[in-house]
Amino acid sequence: MNRALLVGINAYPGAPLAGCVNDIRDMADFLNQKCAFPRDNVRLLVDGRATTKGILERLAWLLNGLSAGDRVLFHYSGHGAQLPTRNPKGEVDGLDEVICPVDFDWSDEHVIRDKDFNKLFSPVPAGVEFIWVSDSCHSGDLTRALPPPGRDHERSKTLLPPADIDWRLQTAKELRIDALCMARAAKGLHVALVSGCRSDQTSSDAVFGGRPNGALTYFLLSELKKADGLTVPLKAVVEHVQSALQRAHFTQVPQLGGSPEIAARAFLVGVLKQQA
Repeated sequence: MNRALLVGINAYPGAPLAGCVNDIRDMADFLNQKCAFPRDNVRLLVDGRATTKGILERLAWLLNGLSAGDRVLFHYSGHGAQLPTRNPKGEVDGLDEVICPVDFDWSDEHVIRDKDFNKLFSPVPAGVEFIWVSDSCHSGDLTRALPPPGRDHERSKTLLPPADIDWRLQTAKELRIDALCMARAAKGLHVALVSGCRSDQTSSDAVFGGRPNGALTYFLLSELKKADGLTVPLKAVVEHVQSALQRAHFTQVPQLGGSPEIAARAFLVGVLKQQA
């Protein structure tokens, strides 16, 4: 079985992005045309429908009934952030990386945390080729949200927190509390995570040839579309993406975490074998 969930959000109230819907449309076309994913098994969730509830419901569909030999992709393109946590005494004692559904409001009800993904993905059985792409920010220093000089066409995929949340974030920083990040959440799972940047960086929403895209998704698909893109290991693909971003003068450094077995195989290579 080949199955994909692609979530792209441009229409954030007060903090819109431009390339996220293009990201998942481009990935959907690639999966259908190059990886033999049936259109019925590729679900897109965009903008106003990409609420916390909507994403969780479709993740339940994505993960239902998986077994060895299945090929699965979860691709998220949108804002990311960090949220502090408190212990029962009301003290700041943790820091989580989160993705931001369209109804994100810095509350626990409208957010999906790294630890939530760990719980969702831990039942994925061995033998499933599960790739998770997160084209979003997980910034440890939210002052990085402003584009660098001369790159005003870029937008950072992170959200500046309200004053109370920012105070807690600064408290966590003073206490030297490390964030639980998406990469750590994927460790030990049968999932390979390709993230847009390190946890102390932001990912860019930029313009390529007059068309907006997330920088990670644009260069990832560029590498996968090359003659050998679907034959080299995913680890090598991510390394090539890192080099391409550096040559294009982006500062973000994509990361590869999770299952080393999946990282050592080509991107959804099992699909191609089934097709052949």
